[in-house]
Amino acid sequence: MSGFAVRDDGDLGWRSIASIDELFPNEVFSAVEPLPASPPEPSVEELSATAKEQRDKLLAVAANRMGPLQDAVDTGRATNEEVAQLAAWKGYRIDLNRIEQQEGFPAEILWPLSPDESSGPEPIKTPTE
Repeated sequence: MSGFAVRDDGDLGWRSIASIDELFPNEVFSAVEPLPASPPEPSVEELSATAKEQRDKLLAVAANRMGPLQDAVDTGRATNEEVAQLAAWKGYRIDLNRIEQQEGFPAEILWPLSPDESSGPEPIKTPTE
């Protein structure tokens, strides 16, 4: 057993001991737990799978937003704004489908902004978790 003991007098601080039997009467034993190991870095395959899962979630959102716009275009009832929105969503969907072609994939991905987000800040380059 290994650990540390602290003196009650406070002047000498901590000292290393091999067992509780080595304690002096004025010391208290405190077991030292090993530090937890940091989790291993994800493999390229894991990073790729995580990125593709995120991409697929974003593609589902895009499909839900595009459906009504495409219906309006197909029936000839789309406004100019709806036609423009549909084109923007189609571009976003293309960009999502091309993330694997980015340099640095899958460790670093420049995620495209959706048309809903495009009026905000620039795309965020983040490592995949």
